[in-house]
Amino acid sequence: MHKAYLYPLFALLLFFVPETLLAQDSTKTIDVYLDCRRACDEGYVRDEINFVNYVRNQEDADVHLLITNQRTGSGGEEYTLKFIGGNEFKGVDRTLTYFAAESDTQDEERIGLNRYIKRGLFFYLIDRPIADELNINYEATEGSSQSDAESDSWNYWVFDIRADTDIEGEESEKEFGLRGRISAERITPEWKFEFDVSQFYERQTFEDDEETRTFIRESRGADLLLVKSLSDHWSAGIFTRVGHSTRNNYDLRIEGSPAVEYSVFPYREFTERQITFMYRLTGGYYDYNDITIYGKNSERLMRQQLSSDIEFTQPWGEFEANINASAFLHDFNKNRLDTEVQLDFRVFRGLSFYISGEYAWINNQLSIPAGDITDEEQLLNLRQRLTSYSYEVRFGLEFSFGSIYNNVVNPRL
Repeated sequence: MHKAYLYPLFALLLFFVPETLLAQDSTKTIDVYLDCRRACDEGYVRDEINFVNYVRNQEDADVHLLITNQRTGSGGEEYTLKFIGGNEFKGVDRTLTYFAAESDTQDEERIGLNRYIKRGLFFYLIDRPIADELNINYEATEGSSQSDAESDSWNYWVFDIRADTDIEGEESEKEFGLRGRISAERITPEWKFEFDVSQFYERQTFEDDEETRTFIRESRGADLLLVKSLSDHWSAGIFTRVGHSTRNNYDLRIEGSPAVEYSVFPYREFTERQITFMYRLTGGYYDYNDITIYGKNSERLMRQQLSSDIEFTQPWGEFEANINASAFLHDFNKNRLDTEVQLDFRVFRGLSFYISGEYAWINNQLSIPAGDITDEEQLLNLRQRLTSYSYEVRFGLEFSFGSIYNNVVNPRL
């Protein structure tokens, strides 16, 4: 064959060879599908734990690593790491749990998570040649990294204070915002207590040759939640709320709600699956800033609410749904139904489908003020508008193909 014909073939080989060389020999180590679901820094994991091959499709993996997280009672994070065996490890599954304290920095949290990832992966690497190149290090520490109740001087109480402001402006427009929040909570396996006080203030000023117009939106409120664990499937609680809102036409809003909740699955399985049903009965007093479309300056109301939360986080994807139905007891025609659905589903190798949507049937806007809404109030979202429904839909497909490996991290630019 003439040498001139070899040059294109040689160039084509150069294009593919470097990518394959980046992956380790699959007989030396294992192939891992990293499935964080926004619970970890995937680039950091791949860069620091480089003794395995990372693949882009779970069908190619010896181990499918599924990581989920949820907030703990002390304000930290609880990570659940599910190691799901594939290929020769089919049926060999393991689960580890890692706790990160609220005081941990982002770097400390991801270092701790990586330590647990390594611990779980080592089980699958024991019989692979790369195990001979791995070292186990032990660093002695004083005491346990997890504090117990006896050494906790705060007795599970966690407090949080936040405040921020933003100032924006240009020649003819200025905006000033101020937000503040104070919260306290105490969460144990038997009790859950949360208290929250918040304040929001926003002022927008517009200037032109003729006049200066100023618009103000303000809200403040306090919420309290007390929940008692009755069993692995039942809980009971009390909600209370006091608030003020210029947008929602509340000069004063006071509510109290006893509630009961049933969980189809034990609460300890919430990171993987949950189906709950909750019933609330709310009594409230409402004093309005402006007279409402029903001619009320203030009133006392009772309403009931039934809601359900459904969530599954599995190797095939994620599914979340929420249904919330409520009605006022004095007039069942004054009701509302909210639905939210989100699905991220792996159709087959490389192809995923996602859809999310929200829809609400709204017939319970008793606080709408009488009179027409101005253009400024509409554009600046200063006042709630009367509507019978609202909706939002988003869906799409994602298809990925090419090299099965996903080992390299390149942060440039």
